[in-house]
Amino acid sequence: MSDLPVPERRIHSLLFITIVTMAMGQTLVFALLPLIGRAVGLAELQVGIIITASSAVYALATRVWGRRSDHLGRRRVILIGLAGYTVGTLVFTSLFWLGFETVLRGLMLWTALIMARCLQSSVMAGTMPAASAYISDITHAGNRTVGIARLGAANSTGTILGPALGGLLAGISLLAPLYFAAGMTFISFVLILFFLPDSPRSEGRGSHGPSRKLDYRDVRYRHFLLIAAAMLTAFSVVQQTLGFYFQDALHLSSQQAARQVGFALMGAATVSLIAQGVLVQRLKWPAWRLIHIGLLALLLGSVALAIGASAVWLFAGVGLCGLGIGLSYPGCVAAATLTVDAEDQGSLAGLTTSLPAIGSIVGPVLGTGLYELSSHWPYACNILILLPLMAYAWRQSRLPR
Repeated sequence: MSDLPVPERRIHSLLFITIVTMAMGQTLVFALLPLIGRAVGLAELQVGIIITASSAVYALATRVWGRRSDHLGRRRVILIGLAGYTVGTLVFTSLFWLGFETVLRGLMLWTALIMARCLQSSVMAGTMPAASAYISDITHAGNRTVGIARLGAANSTGTILGPALGGLLAGISLLAPLYFAAGMTFISFVLILFFLPDSPRSEGRGSHGPSRKLDYRDVRYRHFLLIAAAMLTAFSVVQQTLGFYFQDALHLSSQQAARQVGFALMGAATVSLIAQGVLVQRLKWPAWRLIHIGLLALLLGSVALAIGASAVWLFAGVGLCGLGIGLSYPGCVAAATLTVDAEDQGSLAGLTTSLPAIGSIVGPVLGTGLYELSSHWPYACNILILLPLMAYAWRQSRLPR
């Protein structure tokens, strides 16, 4: 970031730290929730429904928060999201603690977890669209892909640090990593509160500026959103079954599986971060090339998971999936931002940042439901999703715009 003016470098650094801490927390939840859920007596499908329900709420809330950031200001919405994430994580984790202590069990525990996670998602959904719109406010069109890729790099960094720290803290307790994640997002809240100015566009427009409501079906960018939503669904299938798969295939205890899943996700995010630093930041590959290569890597990763049950195959499959999503998703988001005008960036950011949640609506239930039938079926299903998606992406990239 040394090529940026000093104030802009500070803004990028603060947003980078914010997304890192959010990604750390989310990765820890995805990695540990299957194992924690089993430990308190929840079935695989029940764990998947927790993520599906909260993801549906998140997908709806990001659209609202993206538009609200045009009125309230990017900084204020980022702060609201971080506060919601911190408090929500404390409540969600404490409910699991009550499950371990047998204060809450069965249906009552499951219902409380769903409600807590959905309420958390409705508030924390503000951070990502506001941060993405902030980047769009301070970068010009020619540098937009690099700017969005910085957020992708922050996400990858968080998914490296999260599993690494989670694997260590899981030796103390399965819940310790989640409490740690709440502490990290609180630190981000303090940094944003004291050091981040509001975006120049928000200051110039004031609190009553116009904000159009964009639609997923808009012909300018709908193909990018469709590709991103489908590949994120496939990635969500991997995320929500990985803990079960490691534990069952390698015959591990819950804490051992948590550690191995953490190492696998850390390796995947490291590969993704290196690729983003080289292919996006230095070589400046165009968005469609990132999308094509990312989808291919995600397909190969799903094949590796579908055919292998040894540690080598599992680690290779997860690494390729991480590389794939790390390249394709920033490519789709950056390409979409170039199709709309500056006044629509906040609303578009609400759409693009809702895509991971949309992927997590179908993915967890699909993955955990298939996993109960066979541990290999979720990844075979991914292959059936990704093959036609690659053909569609290739066809769209050849059409004139």
